[in-house]
Amino acid sequence: MKNALAILIALTLISAAARGAAPADPHLNVVPPGQVMQRTVAYLTGDGMHSMWYVVTSRKLAGKNMGKTPVYQWYLSFYAPDGDDGGKLVYQLPNSSHELLSQVTKARGAEMYFPMQDVKIVGAAEFEQPGVQDVVVWDRQAAADCGIADVTVFGANTKGQVEQRVHVENGCDLVAKIVKKGALSAVQLTGPYYGANAPLCCPTKPHATATLAYKSGDWKVTPNYFIISASLAAHR
Repeated sequence: MKNALAILIALTLISAAARGAAPADPHLNVVPPGQVMQRTVAYLTGDGMHSMWYVVTSRKLAGKNMGKTPVYQWYLSFYAPDGDDGGKLVYQLPNSSHELLSQVTKARGAEMYFPMQDVKIVGAAEFEQPGVQDVVVWDRQAAADCGIADVTVFGANTKGQVEQRVHVENGCDLVAKIVKKGALSAVQLTGPYYGANAPLCCPTKPHATATLAYKSGDWKVTPNYFIISASLAAHR
């Protein structure tokens, strides 16, 4: 009996280690543009030893504003499982559909590049159903003012295509953190809350906190401080 229990514990630990570990240098069929800043493993199409997706942020120097401040073009790349330790590029931003990330361009007649960008992978977790993960990505883009911050939850459909589950945006700033909510997870959002007539300079509530969670077939922000600009669940 003790031997059987020891074997069961060992198998459980091996399974957990296999899921949590990623190859130190996975083979990606298309190299991410520029310098890799983050690489995260996620199980977008279910759990399994060879079901690892790779999500990568990278950036290239676009130029320097007034010859001093670096401005980067950021990229977000999703690689579907491709063999034991590889990934096949299936989705990348920016793209021709102008989703989420803009192309950084040089202003006419001035040494200025817009928009200024930053992108971070917050993490991966199970939000809609057990065993299937989605990835939370934060980005911020700004030009002349404080800009727009976005929090987007990405997942994969049954065909293995990457899609945005839900997208939340907010003026100036928005911080995301993955938190547990019962058996699944949710996204804690923190940032300035703007009422209907509040200007960007003067938020109604400078430090508001809300929860973005999937419930009863749709995504909701509670309290309703931040705007869900798109939700795939609402159109299923």
